[in-house]
Amino acid sequence: MALLNSADPRGSKIGGIETYIRDYIYYHPDDMDLLFIGADEIGDMPIGEVAETEFRGRRFKFLALYRLDDAVNKYTGTVTQSETFRFARRLIDQWGTLRRVLRGGQYSIEVRRPEYAPIFFSMGVPVIQMIHVWGGKDKQQSGVLARYGWMRHASELVSAAVVKKFYSVNGDLTAMFKRRYPMFKGKFDTLTTWANTSIFQPTPFVFDGDAIDVMYAGRMDKFKRPDLMFAVVAELQRLTSRVRFHYVGDGDTEQFPEFAAIRDITVRHGVMSSPQIAELMGRCQLGLLTSDFEGMPRFVMELLTSGRPAVCLHLPQLESVLVDGKTGFLVPRGPDQVAEQARRMLEAWELAHTGALDPATIRQAVEPFSPQSLLGKIWRDHRRLHRLPV
Repeated sequence: MALLNSADPRGSKIGGIETYIRDYIYYHPDDMDLLFIGADEIGDMPIGEVAETEFRGRRFKFLALYRLDDAVNKYTGTVTQSETFRFARRLIDQWGTLRRVLRGGQYSIEVRRPEYAPIFFSMGVPVIQMIHVWGGKDKQQSGVLARYGWMRHASELVSAAVVKKFYSVNGDLTAMFKRRYPMFKGKFDTLTTWANTSIFQPTPFVFDGDAIDVMYAGRMDKFKRPDLMFAVVAELQRLTSRVRFHYVGDGDTEQFPEFAAIRDITVRHGVMSSPQIAELMGRCQLGLLTSDFEGMPRFVMELLTSGRPAVCLHLPQLESVLVDGKTGFLVPRGPDQVAEQARRMLEAWELAHTGALDPATIRQAVEPFSPQSLLGKIWRDHRRLHRLPV
């Protein structure tokens, strides 16, 4: 079975796709011949050849297509400069090598972008599609391809036609695809997000006096709404004067005018590994999310798995894990959302401080989302493709 991504799972790039692939490698079954195809950020892989490497104690094969010097998320203004377009061109340039390796090893492959599916279909390789996030063109987004609706719909349609299975990360997204492409509705299914339960574990709340330690971890795409996030933290500071905001990510916070108000209370941790993020969550009391849309936000799943409440602007998919006053709060969107989210964050901190919130109970909300059970679903698909017992 082959995984594909434009970033090295052993490297520093952050994002839901990268975490998915890292967990996939960590949890993959012992009888799976796992091959990763992508970029080498470390500089130890031969280019264009299959080699073996190790990540988190698990061995797997690695086919490096090129060296990656900088894993920082970049957003360009044109389609041809986009990471998706440039990576697709590399796949086409090395079509012969990829076909030889994949057909010779009898691999099936998973792709994260629909644009890649027809490339591997043309090699005669069975493909499973996984979509992690989807936002309409009316939403703020940093990526350029999402602004061209016709291009995205065309690539989704072609992918749905050629893949064996088409997964999306939440049920609403799956239902949308079934409505949009009814001729292929039997291929669509849902595989939601999890947190790595060997890394993220509930620990007792830790308080540094009456300081309120709030955190966010993730990339700084416009749809994450950093402007709102910084405004909410500023409002919480106005209410309490005792906030410490922990920002984990590789984005430039200074590009948003709203950051100026919280610069002095923000700890910019930069890029951190999952174990480092888990350790930081243990020192914070809550996290926040202000995204306009998401697939299933992994940061929230990691917070809850760590026994920390999340206070989020409303997303329908979070209704299954966020219960007001029990695991955090879902804040209705509207003209008062900034003030309301800040108020709810203070309430969540007070509930934790008084012992009304229990980390172990918060963790129970995401017990059904264990990586082993969720990944088992897609592994069964691969076993069927290889005509193996399920």
